[in-house]
Amino acid sequence: MKTLLRKSLIAAAGALLAAVGSLAAAATIVTSNNLLPGDTFTNPSSVNQGQAVGSSGWYYNNVRNGATVGIDQVFARHGNGSARFVGQDSADKADLEYLAHAINLFGNFYATGTLGSFSALSSFGYEWYRSAASTSAGHLHPVMRVLLDADGNLATTHDRGGLVYERVYNEAAGWAAATNSWVAESIGASTYLWSFGLGLPFAADINGNGYGYDATLADWQMYLPSAVIIGFSLGIGSGWGGDFLGAVDSARWTIGGITSAFNFEVRQAGTVPEPASGAVLAAAWIAGILVAKRRWRAA
Repeated sequence: MKTLLRKSLIAAAGALLAAVGSLAAAATIVTSNNLLPGDTFTNPSSVNQGQAVGSSGWYYNNVRNGATVGIDQVFARHGNGSARFVGQDSADKADLEYLAHAINLFGNFYATGTLGSFSALSSFGYEWYRSAASTSAGHLHPVMRVLLDADGNLATTHDRGGLVYERVYNEAAGWAAATNSWVAESIGASTYLWSFGLGLPFAADINGNGYGYDATLADWQMYLPSAVIIGFSLGIGSGWGGDFLGAVDSARWTIGGITSAFNFEVRQAGTVPEPASGAVLAAAWIAGILVAKRRWRAA
């Protein structure tokens, strides 16, 4: 009887853990602060401002000079929404960022923790959309950035910055972004990224070949062995020129073999948080198994 009960519990636990693994691989839904039609966060001043997107860990951030960012239904992707960006000139700037243990400093948000070692990042990606109504240069589209602390010491901030993915630097000369359609990007070890901050010159030439836009993710990981990840950023501007209208969705990254994925949707009336996450359920089952195991030994 004991053996049968033990086998049943172990089988049930295995099935649950497999289900939890599936849940972990599925995208987390990040909902807008407002009900339909969604959010429109803007800031007319030249000083960066931000706003938390609920308690999701995502933030509308670095918004200035009249640019706009918000989860809304205009370019709905997977479900009823996506995160839309609007820029009107070269001074505009707006981001949507996932930041580790962010704090609000004078209206903008900054990371105070890490998501893991930069060397453990195997891939990241997202989907972007460029409207044909955009008048900015044809190669421009919402970018994705991995935000870093170069020396891994969070007590110093002079070496913070990031690496930027833009498809134009991974394509042949003359490439232009598609319009009025969604484009999926997967960024891995051989993808070219360019830098800002990190205690380095803008678009640092770490390969020493006189060009700062052809270092791969693997090159950067070798160059910054102590770096830690403090967040991920999706955004537009600055210095783009012209109008830009577009959106992002399906952000994801894999650090140390664990994938985090997010879809942006518009909050609907009557939606409530789930009573328990897969991780909580798994913990409860594992605790139950440990109790049962102690009872077996005591019997």
